[in-house]
Amino acid sequence: MSLFKSKNSTLSLDPFVSVNCDIEAKVSNRVKFHTQNFQFVKDINSNLIGFIGRAYENGFNDSKKGMVFTFSSDIQSGTYSPTDPNFPFDTLHYYESGANDDDTTLYTYKPERGTINVEVVENNSETLRYIINFDFKGKDHRTEELRIVGKAEFNVFMRPL
Repeated sequence: MSLFKSKNSTLSLDPFVSVNCDIEAKVSNRVKFHTQNFQFVKDINSNLIGFIGRAYENGFNDSKKGMVFTFSSDIQSGTYSPTDPNFPFDTLHYYESGANDDDTTLYTYKPERGTINVEVVENNSETLRYIINFDFKGKDHRTEELRIVGKAEFNVFMRPL
């Protein structure tokens, strides 16, 4: 069953999905990270949904940065720690790229400690709305530890043809 299709729906076609999202964060030793450039994905075989926020334009491979959030659409409001065995995020990380003349690589900073606060604003067959405040430290296996503090607002709307 599609995440956005009510079992009582009379729509024969899958609805159109529009997203309206925003992330703003402070990252240690970096400029402020802010984007409304998002890709929304959903797993048709589960309730997993994902938001990929990017703060770069296509063609600028050597200056990418962004954040990825993947979690169940049924996530509950609450405050979570990445060390909690019930941590509800399948994926959560900040990333940025590094480049030289020959290659580009991504550095991924997954939360190792800190808190992530989830507020479920709305969750039904027509709308998903979440506010996520985060304050975590993460370390890529090749580089320094970063502290990432900020807020993400995710709004997903199901719209008929």
